[in-house]
Amino acid sequence: MKRRFAALMMGTALAAAALWGCSGGTSSTEGTEGGQTEAAADSSSGGKVEIELFHQKPENVELYNTLVNKFMEENQDIQVNITLAESTTTTIISRVAAGNIPELVSVYPWNASYQDMFREGIFQDLTDQEFMKRVNPSVLERCEVDGKQYALPLTTNSYGLYYNVDIFEELGLTIPETMDEMWAVCDQLVEAGIQPFSFPDKEAVRINQFFDRMLIGCVDHDFYTKCDQLVAGEYKITEDENIRKYAETILKLREYGNPDSLGYDDEPAYEEFTSGKSAMYIDGSWAVTTFETMNPDLNFTCTAIPVITSDDFWTCGTVDTAYSISADCTEEEKEACIRFLDFLVREDIAQEFSDGDKNPTLVQGVNYNVPQLQEINDYIDEGKFGPSLASIWTQDLRNSLVVSVQALILDKDVDTFLEEFQGLVEEYYTPQE
Repeated sequence: MKRRFAALMMGTALAAAALWGCSGGTSSTEGTEGGQTEAAADSSSGGKVEIELFHQKPENVELYNTLVNKFMEENQDIQVNITLAESTTTTIISRVAAGNIPELVSVYPWNASYQDMFREGIFQDLTDQEFMKRVNPSVLERCEVDGKQYALPLTTNSYGLYYNVDIFEELGLTIPETMDEMWAVCDQLVEAGIQPFSFPDKEAVRINQFFDRMLIGCVDHDFYTKCDQLVAGEYKITEDENIRKYAETILKLREYGNPDSLGYDDEPAYEEFTSGKSAMYIDGSWAVTTFETMNPDLNFTCTAIPVITSDDFWTCGTVDTAYSISADCTEEEKEACIRFLDFLVREDIAQEFSDGDKNPTLVQGVNYNVPQLQEINDYIDEGKFGPSLASIWTQDLRNSLVVSVQALILDKDVDTFLEEFQGLVEEYYTPQE
């Protein structure tokens, strides 16, 4: 089963191989500090059981270090080695293909690629674990694959428009509720010598997030169905005026952003917003931690992105933090992983995780204390929340679409983009059962 998945995903894995080399980290089968590899294989020998924690949250490095150290202080028979994935899903696909699966893996259980991994038996069945009872049952139900649970979800994320409160108040700007109002605000900012936006368009993951979340939230809340209709020959992206208008809006937003956005990764784009050079930033709830870290004095908040063609705004996102246990674990490693996940949902630790992570928590009994995201979370509470298209799009589709969106930004050729978008869905999308 795992071999079949590895073979199917090898094309993606090879494309990611160079990125994997940047991720580093040690696994439980490799030498680690203290020379305890042999002892890790047998906890009764008096050594420590070693597990690798593979996570995909670069904005939360310090939080993970703190929590892992607390866990190891309480569980001195376990050594947790942290690996930070720089290339996200493509990295873990590479690890699966290479037969080098970390014991604890940060996953996205609404993502089609991870659901395929669950079905292929790459991760443990967690359905009957006690810690699963601590999380939001409705979200847990949506994580189910073939009647089983393979991941412990801890947080969800959402998407919106961040803005610098001080700049808006100083210039007497009103929060835009339509795209026409958005362009007017942008013109006022330009007149005041302030760059309206910053975009990290070099980053593939940000392009993915921006494109599919704004598509669901601001253009078509049910584009999932359009994908089914497209492969059935009942719909064409190339003839959809809403998608054309969306592509044109992507380009117009860049007219008000950093001139060389395709050369920007996260750090310089975030720096422009947190320093006050730019007044607005379109991003997910995960960005709050980064903004506060880069500038603790920054006065900012998050609001709805003006709709482009839909009647009202929906925020869009996915399960942001969730963990699965490798099916290749030894019994000792599996027990260590279970103890770590049980630790994460303990009330005091779950509260500390929520306060540090900033994304809406899924652990019951935890207070959510992020005022900048209150308005966005109201949309979630009102049911105005759509799952990211990653829930139905494969990683191959998403990786290929990044190239097309970046080409759109570079060449400004809307017709070619629509044709490529149409072709990618035709080639890679499989209707959901």
